[in-house]
Amino acid sequence: MEYHCRIPSIIAMKKFFQNMKISHKLLLSFLCVCLIPLAVISTFLYRFSAKSLEDASMEFASIFNSQIVSSISDFMEEYDRTTKSLLVDEEVIASMSGDDLSVLEQIDQGLYLRKVMLRLVTLKPDIQGLLMISRSGTVQQFHSAGATIQKEQLYEKSWYQEVLESPETLYVTQAHDSSYYDSQQDRVVITVARKIFDYSGQYAGVVLIDLEPSSLVELNDDFLLARTQYNIKISVTNQRGQILYDSDVTSGQITWKQALEESSLLYDKDPEDYIVMSNETRQGGLTVNAVIPRSSLLMKIDKIHYLTVVLVGLCILLTVGVSWMLSRTLTWPLRNLQESMKQVEKGNYQVMLQGENESETGKLVRSYNHMVTRIRTLIENVYLAEIKEKNAKYLALQTQINPHMLYNTLESIRMKALIQGADETAEMIKILSKMFRTALGSRNAMCTVETEIEYTENYMRLQNFRYRDRFSLEIHIPEDIRCQPVIPMIFQPIIENSIEHGFRDHRTALHIAITGAVSEDHKILLHFSDDGKGMTQEQVEKLNGSLNTFDVAEDLEKQRKEREKTSIGLRNIAERIQLQYGENGWLKILSSSDEGTVIELGIPVKASR
Repeated sequence: MEYHCRIPSIIAMKKFFQNMKISHKLLLSFLCVCLIPLAVISTFLYRFSAKSLEDASMEFASIFNSQIVSSISDFMEEYDRTTKSLLVDEEVIASMSGDDLSVLEQIDQGLYLRKVMLRLVTLKPDIQGLLMISRSGTVQQFHSAGATIQKEQLYEKSWYQEVLESPETLYVTQAHDSSYYDSQQDRVVITVARKIFDYSGQYAGVVLIDLEPSSLVELNDDFLLARTQYNIKISVTNQRGQILYDSDVTSGQITWKQALEESSLLYDKDPEDYIVMSNETRQGGLTVNAVIPRSSLLMKIDKIHYLTVVLVGLCILLTVGVSWMLSRTLTWPLRNLQESMKQVEKGNYQVMLQGENESETGKLVRSYNHMVTRIRTLIENVYLAEIKEKNAKYLALQTQINPHMLYNTLESIRMKALIQGADETAEMIKILSKMFRTALGSRNAMCTVETEIEYTENYMRLQNFRYRDRFSLEIHIPEDIRCQPVIPMIFQPIIENSIEHGFRDHRTALHIAITGAVSEDHKILLHFSDDGKGMTQEQVEKLNGSLNTFDVAEDLEKQRKEREKTSIGLRNIAERIQLQYGENGWLKILSSSDEGTVIELGIPVKASR
C-alpha cells in the first residue's frame, strides 16, 4: 500500500517540475548543485569543530578538578601530620585527660598547652583560632584577633556535637559562623577537629582549629582565568554533604549566608544544563564538586555555530545571485520571444531586435522574424486596404506613434541612466516604457478597465516624479467592473485634463479619485473627481456642449492641430466613445466649482469588442 501511495506523489512532483518555467528550473538546478555540497561540508566542519572543542573543554575541566582535589588532599594530610604530633605528646595527653588537679598543676598544664598552641600557630600561620578542650571541659584558647571564647555558645553549636559524635579522629566541619567568640559574630570559618585519646583509649579531649574557608582551596591565576572564561564553580563538601567551601563566596559574588541557604546545591544541578564533576580526597572524606554551565563551556561552540550560519547564509545569497544572473542570461531571449508571440496574438506583427549570433536562441529569433515578416506582408496585401478604409475615422482620433521604436529607444536610455547612477531617471523611463507597452498592446483592440487603471497609475507616478509627489490618486472600482471591456486610452486623458486645468500651484496638493458603479439600466458609471480650482458654470456648459455635438467627418488636419494643442483631450475621448458605443456611451462634466470638478463616463455593461 505504501509503495502504491508513493507513485502518485512521484508523478505529481515530476509533473510539477515539468510545468515549471525554464528560468525556475535552471535556478533550482544551480541551487541544488551548489548548496547541497555546501550544506554537507558546512555541517561536517561544524560538528567536527564543535566535537573537538567540547572534548578539549571537558578534558581541561577534568584536569582542573583533579588538581583541586590533589591540593585539598595535601591540605588534609598536612593538618593530619601537624595534629598527630599531639597524640604522642605525653604532657598534652595528661593535661587534657587529668580531672582532679591542683590549681598549680592546672596553671602549669595551661602554660604548657599554651606553648603547644603557639608552636602550632607558628607552623600554620593561616590558623584563625585554636581551642583545646579537655575531657573535663577546660578550654585553652588562642585567637589571632584576641577574641574570647564563649563556651556555652560553643557547646550549643550543631557542628560541635557532630565532631563529638563522629567516629573519625580527624574531622572537618561545615562552614559556620564564629559567634561563640565575643567579637567574631560575622566571620565564617571551617573547623579542623582532632580528637585526643589517652593511652587506655579513652577520650581525653579535642583540638579545634578554625580556618578561613578560602585556605582550603587557593585560587591561582589559572583558576581565575578559567572561571572567567567558563564560569566554573567549585564547592567542597564533607561526608554529610555540608558545604565547606564555595568559589562564588570566595570571589565575592555571593555571601556565605546565601550559599548556606541555597535550596539547590552545586552538586544537585540538572545534568542537562550543568556538567558536574565530583572527586573525593584521599583523606577526610571530602568531595570536590566542579560545576560548569554547559552554556558557558560550549560558548565557543555557539560562536562557531553562529559564524557557520553567517558564512553559509552569505554563500547562499551569493549562489542565488549568481544563479539568478545565469538563469536570466539564458532565458531572457526566450522571454522576449514569448512576449513577441503575445503581441502577434494581439495582431501586432513586429520583428524582434536581437544581436546576430549563432546560438540556438539567435537562430530561433531569426526564424521568428522571418515568419512575422511573411505574415505581416500577407496581411498587408490581403486585408490592410480594407481595414484602413473602414477604420480611417477611428484611427485618425488615436495618437500615431511607433511604439516599438519608442519602447526600444526608451529602454536604451533607461539602461544608460542606470549605468550612470540616475536611478530616478531610470524609474521614470521605465514607467513611460510600461505606458507605451500598454498602448502597443491595446491598439485596435478592446482592453479592460483594470488595464486602464494600471495605465493611469503609471501616468500618475510619472507626474509625481515631475512635481515631487504633489498628486494623489484613489481608486474605488469593484472587481466586477474592473474585468469589463472598454476602449483603450480613455482614463489617462481625463486625469491629464484634471492636472492641466485643476492644479492650483506647487504648494497645494491635488487629490483625484475614480469611483465606479453599475446603474439600474446596466450602464457602467465612472466618476473622475478632483479638488482642483474648477471651472465656472458657463465654462461647464460650453464644454459639455462641445462634448455632445461634433462631426466625426470634419477636417482631419483640424483635428490633428487640436490634438497637438490640447494632447488627447476630453473632446477626443467623447468622439471615440460615440464611435464605439453610439448613444449607449457618453462623457460629460457633472459639476465644477472652487472645490473641484466631477466628470462622468458612461459605457454599457459587457460592451461588444
